[in-house]
Order: sequence, then C-alpha cells, then structure tokens
Amino acid sequence: MTLSILSLGALLVGAIFQQPSFTNSVTNPNQDTQIAQFSPSIHIRAKAAQEFKANDTSTLSVAFSPDGSKLLTTSSAGLTKIWDKSGKQTLEVKQGDSIIWAAAFSPDGTQIITGAQDKVARLWDMQGQLLTEFKGHKDWVNSVHFSPDGQTILTASSDGTARLWNLKGELIREFNGHQGKVWSACFSPNGKLIATASSDGTAILWDLQGRIVKKLQGHTDWVRQVVFSPDGKLIATASNDGTARLWSLDGEAIAQFKGHRSVVRNVGFSPDGQFLATTSQDKTVRLWNLEGRELDKLEGHKDWVIGLSFSPDGKYMVTSSSDTTVKFWDISEMRRF
Repeated sequence: MTLSILSLGALLVGAIFQQPSFTNSVTNPNQDTQIAQFSPSIHIRAKAAQEFKANDTSTLSVAFSPDGSKLLTTSSAGLTKIWDKSGKQTLEVKQGDSIIWAAAFSPDGTQIITGAQDKVARLWDMQGQLLTEFKGHKDWVNSVHFSPDGQTILTASSDGTARLWNLKGELIREFNGHQGKVWSACFSPNGKLIATASSDGTAILWDLQGRIVKKLQGHTDWVRQVVFSPDGKLIATASNDGTARLWSLDGEAIAQFKGHRSVVRNVGFSPDGQFLATTSQDKTVRLWNLEGRELDKLEGHKDWVIGLSFSPDGKYMVTSSSDTTVKFWDISEMRRF
C-alpha cells in the first residue's frame, strides 16, 4: 500500500469551488435543461457546468467535504483522491489493486473512511496516514459512514451484515437480518436509527442495539442505496428494479420515482430536502419532486452514473461515472417566489 501527496496544478474543478456561477460548459454546452416547476413556489433549472477526468478507470464514489471546500473520489483501480478548493489534487492514497467502493469525510472534515473490495474499511487522516483498520467482514465493504457525532463508523458488506465500530476499530454491534448482500447503510441525522439496503429487495430500519424497527418492502429487485432526508422524517431507496422510492419511518411507501431505463444506482436528497436526485446505469441523472414527478433529465455521462453528492450550500451537485469522469451540475437557479 503506497500513498503520495500530489500537486497537479489547477484543474477544471477549481472553478467549481471558487466561482458562484459557471461561464463555460466543457463537453455538451447545449445540454442546459428546461425550467421545471415542481411546486407553486419553487423552480429549478439544472445544467452541466464542468467536468474533469478523475481516474483512468471507473470513478465509483464522490463526496463533498462538510464545508464544501474539498472533493473526495474513489476508483476501481484502488485509488482514493482528495481535491482542494484551488482545484489541485492534494492527496492520493493507493490501496493495492482493491476496488474502493465507497469513501466519506468525517463530520469535522479532518478524516476520511474508505471501504474496499479486500473486505476492510480504513480510517485515514488528511495527510494520507492510515489511522485504523476495521477488519471482520467476510466480503466486500460496500458502504462506509460516520455517525453524526463522528465517534463511530458504520459499514455495509456483501457478507450480509452491517457493522458498527468505534474509532479504534473495535466492533460495537453487528446488524444481521438481511437475506442477501448489504449494499448501503447510513445513520439518521440524529444518530438514533440506522438504515440498510440489500440485494434481498428490502431496506431495514434498526435501532442502535441491533433490533429491527421496520422493514421496507416493495422493490422487486436489489435495493442499492438508502438515505434519510435531512430532517430525518423520510427515507429514500434506489433499486435494480429501475425505480427509487420514498418511505415514511413507519414503512409506508409515499412515492415511487419511475423514468430510468436501467438500474438506479444512487439516490440523494437536496440539502434543503425539497427534491431528490437519482443516478442510473442508463447514463442519466434525474431530479424529482417528493411526489414522484420527474423535474429534469441530465445527460452527458457516457457510461453508468454511479455516485452523487450535493454541495452543502445546495448550489451544485456532483456525479461520478464508469466513464472515468466527475461532472458538476449547476442547480443554483432554484428560486422561491
């Protein structure tokens, strides 16, 4: 395992962090989308703003830092990279040839956690020093998250479990109840609940003692992703059945999001909780209101769209793809009237 600190010069991503709006569109300048109204008081217009090649292979996950000044990417070639607000790649961590399925910043932005094909999650500082290894899973680590207070780590694995760890790498709890691979796991915003998504076609809500609170059933294929809304009152899921779904905490299906023509890989709430974004193997990103109406179809990626993240201020969305690139989408033209 090797690492190096890199300073590669300003990249296109620099403009994203430094400018309030974008003057250039790099690949598809004609792909500005139509204004779509999704409530009497809100309009949104999204457009491709910038892109850069993050890796020579598939770029799997992408995440903004909590303050929006950095970007974290992972790849199928074992690379985790951090980009700073000046547009420089400041860190590259190489974890052999193991696919890095997921990565996340700590809530205070001083550490990152990665999850890999080699069955291990790893905690790093911002200089690329390995702090802790989380060993115990018997298959790929597909998802990694910090608790809201930054004191525990949640991992999801193809071994069918999710696990809760302290920062020393000691196992606190195992969540065992799915009948298939666990693709995703996350904390509720208040840290009191955990949600998991599985290839058994369900999502499960758990308390921190490992007890099942509610099972969310309705998808007809693998559930790839599960996320809580910013206020913690709703849950969204993404599935191989080509849909995303919105749920209440009591397991009631509220809305279904239909439109993608292939597997829906990811789903995320805007920071204000007003709309959802989904990414798909149909090479598109789509925006939806919470009633399930499609607001926008964003095209430009040339292969599967896998990861997504919103900037903390809600002005931009970033997506990652098997086409090796990261794309930034300007969603700052959301206005309330």
